[in-house]
Amino acid sequence: MSDYAPRMIRFVRANFDLGIDICEAVVEVETHDLRRFVGTAKGGIGEKDQIRAVARATADALSDAFEANNAQVRVLSTRVVQGIPHNAVMVTLAASKGTRTRTLLGICDRDSHDTAKAAALAVLNATNRFLSRL
Repeated sequence: MSDYAPRMIRFVRANFDLGIDICEAVVEVETHDLRRFVGTAKGGIGEKDQIRAVARATADALSDAFEANNAQVRVLSTRVVQGIPHNAVMVTLAASKGTRTRTLLGICDRDSHDTAKAAALAVLNATNRFLSRL
């Protein structure tokens, strides 16, 4: 038996399609009551742009999932952190409910996941505790 509370949102999938000069990210998440939400976002084709697009798509899916609670998630910044021996994706988010806004920080080991999944999991890492209190 786990001592941890169940996650409010579960990662389902994340990917991006690269065009000639654009990246389109698609992220799907699932709530604890098995409802699924898909977020999409477009960005440039560079790695930093791809990570930001996936993070924005994840934030959009989360905002849709918690729309009834008047909650919104917005990406402030993304970055790849070079570490020894691991690299990570780090995101800074603004999470709002009504008039209350909090800045959240999330991180995910990039070496264990593909870039799209690491970016989505970093967003979920930042938001699950905040969203569980709604």
